[in-house]
Order: sequence, then structure tokens, then C-alpha cells
Amino acid sequence: MLKLLCMSKNIKQIYAAIELCENEIRILVGEYYNTRFNIIRADKYPSNAISDFKVMNQEVLISDIKNAAAKTSEKIGSQLEKVLLVLPAYNFKRFPLRSKVVIESGVVKKDDIARAISNSLKSAVDKDVMVVNPMIVKYTINGIATRRLPEKELCNEVIVDIDLLCADIGVCFDYVSAVESAGLQVLDIVLNTYAIAREASLFEESLNRSIIVLDVHRSCTYLSLLSKGKLVSTEIVFDGLNSLINKVYRTYNIPYNDIAKLVKYSLNYESEYPDDIIYAWSDSGSTNTISTGMLNEVLRKPLDTLCDKLITMCKPIIDAGASIVLTGEGEQMKALSDTLKEKAQCELRCYYPDTIGVRDPSFTALYGTFFIYRDKVNMYDLDVSCIDLLKYDSLIDQKQLDSEGETITTKIKNLFKQYIEKGGN
Repeated sequence: MLKLLCMSKNIKQIYAAIELCENEIRILVGEYYNTRFNIIRADKYPSNAISDFKVMNQEVLISDIKNAAAKTSEKIGSQLEKVLLVLPAYNFKRFPLRSKVVIESGVVKKDDIARAISNSLKSAVDKDVMVVNPMIVKYTINGIATRRLPEKELCNEVIVDIDLLCADIGVCFDYVSAVESAGLQVLDIVLNTYAIAREASLFEESLNRSIIVLDVHRSCTYLSLLSKGKLVSTEIVFDGLNSLINKVYRTYNIPYNDIAKLVKYSLNYESEYPDDIIYAWSDSGSTNTISTGMLNEVLRKPLDTLCDKLITMCKPIIDAGASIVLTGEGEQMKALSDTLKEKAQCELRCYYPDTIGVRDPSFTALYGTFFIYRDKVNMYDLDVSCIDLLKYDSLIDQKQLDSEGETITTKIKNLFKQYIEKGGN
């Protein structure tokens, strides 16, 4: 029995990740089972306690996190106890270093690599930032460089090239403090741009060609450069979909959430039917409408301005042969990707996770966090879940029983048998 319990722990773990954004709180819950990730819940909850990465009202943010965690817990039927926290790459800095580890046994073990990582974390960084993620770039064994974990390789010394990925210390502290104050234990913290690149396998792709990742949000856009398998830099432009949403609001004064949907899904310069009505509302007894052509006309100039700003910042790297990957909420806006591609004159592709249950580009960083933490679990042989697995499994087992104690499978078989019998009569 003990052996079976240990095996179940190794093949099944449930993780939860949370991201605090300017307009919402995102929570993703997934089950790691037998080398596969299955998404359990992907939720978004409104919140306005953060502005320009600063916590404007700590009490409101804590309350919003509590409510969001409680609602997700209710939906999955088990209390969220721990979370992985996605942090914004605000004031991003990278500190490359090299750690040498003597292999006393002559055979590389995971403990040796863990020791190299631990040694790297002792290095000093700028006082305005803190190390969020140590990223292993490559290993050098017997004069041969590799990106693969050299476990069980024969050698006397391993050289590990590590990038210390850092972010603003004040922002990190405020976000972690808010989540902990809401009653959730923070298992680990991960930079959003690092998680996106990890989930989309962009580090491997950047070995041969530099990649610019445009992660477009409501109030800002992250511009991240990946080159030679490294996250080289991340710059933040304080402009995003809000510049388009606010333009429509000033013109028509309709609800913000409705405008956001119109901007993302209804802007279409290639429409063959510009007079089609896409939105209607009543005001003072009169009916007002917005057509595709009207929306196109209102947003054409602000969209061009936004794209010009982003491409201008990327132009030197694009001219050097880089390609662009578009993700975030902006990926859902076809007119944005088309305009960017036209102005950039380079290869541009849109990205969102293709896993069922999380096919939403705004969840890319959250999903990538699972894979980054999974690497840590394997490195340190951790056995951690974000909920009580025994309670969760007992709840699932209970749901598979009906009031008479029949399993769902048995009940379906009985219904099928009754159907056959009725057909025979």
C-alpha cells in the first residue's frame, strides 16, 4: 500500500498559478498526471487595485485575491492553499554568470546542478531588483557545450552558464505580500516574459534567429528580445489596447467591457459588409448603432499610432533579421497583427497555448509557469500540490457515484440495456 501511495504522488500533482493584472486577476489550475498537463480551471476576475504595476490599494487587492481564490476553489470543489505567482518583468535586468562545480563522484547528479544554481544565487545584483528566476543557459562538460541536463555524465567538473533574471524589488514584494495576506502560500515566483518564452519553446527557436515577443495588454506592451537561447532584455511600453478602447469610449460612451470585445473581435478592415451592425443600444428613447465601417473609421488612426510606436522600437532588431511573435490580449485582434506585419515587413506569427482549456493568449504566462516549476520539481525531487489531493480525489470519486451508489459507467450501461429492451418490445 505504501508503495502504491508513493507512486501516485510521483505521477499526479495539481498546480495553481495566479497573475495580478491591471484590470483583472487570472487563475489557472492544472493537473500534472503521468507526464501530461490537464487544465482544470481557467478563470478571470475583475480587479482595479493595480495601476502601472503599483498597488494603489492594498486592502482592495487582498480582498479581490481572496474572492477570486474562493470562487475558483468552489468551482473545482477543493480549497486552493498554494499558488505559483506570475510577476511582471518590470525594471527587468539580466546578470549572466558562470558557476563551476567539482564532481567528486565522477558522475554528474542533479544535486551537483542544484549546487551550481544555489551558488549563483549568492551573487550580488543591483539594489533596486531581486532575482526572480535563475535560468540555466548551457552546460560545459569535458569541453563540450550542451543545453541538455548532463545527468549521469562522466566528468570531474561541470561549468554551468546561468542568467539571473531580475525584476523590480518593490513590485515583487508588494505582489507577494498581497497574495500571502490573502491566505495563499506562494510556492514560487516566475517572470511573465520568461514563462511565455518557455511555454512557446522560443528559447530553442532563438538559437538560430533572434525573436521579438510582443505581449500586448490593456495598458502596456512587453517587448522582449530572445537571442541565442537567452532572454536578453524586456522593455515595457505604456501603451496597449486601452488607447483603442478609450477612443471608442470618447466617441460613443458605451460600457467599457463591451468596447473591449468590439475592439478585439469586431475591428475588420477587410470586411465585405462595412454597413453590418455590430452593436446597438438605447439612449433617451432612441436607438443607436455601430457598424463595422464606423468602428474601422474610429480606430484606424489610433491603431496605426500604436503599431508605429511598437515597430519603431523594434526596427533596428528587425533590420538585423529578427522575427516577431505576438501574444497577450492583442493576439485576439486580427487587425493588430495584420497592421504590425504590414509595417514591420518581417515574419510575424501569433501565439496562444494549444492545450484544451487554455486556448487564450492571455493565459500563456500562467501556463508556462507550470513547466518552469515542473523543472524545479524534477531538479529537487519535490512532491507538492496546491490543494489537498486526498480531499480532491475523494470528491471526484464521490461525484462518480449517483444517489443509489451506481457508478456513471454502470448507469450508462443500464440505460443502454433499457433502450435495447424497449426496442425489442
